[in-house]
Amino acid sequence: MLRKLASTVVPDVGKRAIDRARARRFLRRIGPINDEFVARYGLEVRRGPFAGLRYMSGQEHVSGHLITKLVGTYERQIYPWFEEWIASELDLVIDVGCAEGFYAVGLARAMAGVQVRAYDTYEPARRDCAELAQTNGVQDRVTIAGTCTPQTLAAVSEKRVALLSDCEGYEKILLDPEKAPSLRHWSIIVEQHDLNDPTISATIRERFGASHEIEVVEYVPPSSEGVPELDWLSQEHKQLVLAERPLPMSWAMLRPREPLV
Repeated sequence: MLRKLASTVVPDVGKRAIDRARARRFLRRIGPINDEFVARYGLEVRRGPFAGLRYMSGQEHVSGHLITKLVGTYERQIYPWFEEWIASELDLVIDVGCAEGFYAVGLARAMAGVQVRAYDTYEPARRDCAELAQTNGVQDRVTIAGTCTPQTLAAVSEKRVALLSDCEGYEKILLDPEKAPSLRHWSIIVEQHDLNDPTISATIRERFGASHEIEVVEYVPPSSEGVPELDWLSQEHKQLVLAERPLPMSWAMLRPREPLV
């Protein structure tokens, strides 16, 4: 409730600073667990659409969700959407808010020939994404940059485009089909940060209801069931490892009614 109230008065730069401070505290708690997991099981993603993706050493104290990514439970509810993309014929995937590159590099690896443009305003994240692309041999198909704006999207010339947006509330500015008309024809997955701005999901529905079929999935905390790699953890540590984000949170899949071909 306090976060929702603060979302109306705290500037975006302040929100990012708060989020990073929270992430640092979380990493101090989970870092030793990450170390033990990697010693037991290594740094390769074990299941899900990105199985076989190889992480680089050092992420144990950088990525708070490293274990869930490696065991295949991270944001598992939206894996079917990524499988749709992987099975389709795309020219370009755009990932805004790429972090260390789990999705950007994972999709490049899973979709031979597809170009990926990854954006993140946080310089260390861009360096990590470049290293992850190099580690997985897709550096020639992953382009990494800082800020992505509606004007950036408007300048895209490729036709068969999919866009992933996870940018902490900036999606309200970024996903504007009046400024980037091609958005009306792209497949879009957007993490809706209503905790940052309670009007975001309604804005997405209003802007894209006519051009897209919209499917929304609510976040549900994942379970350790079917993940034997977590059996060695105490119940408390399992909950810590599996805790991905505060509630409520949702994703939307926007499927264009008239895709470009």
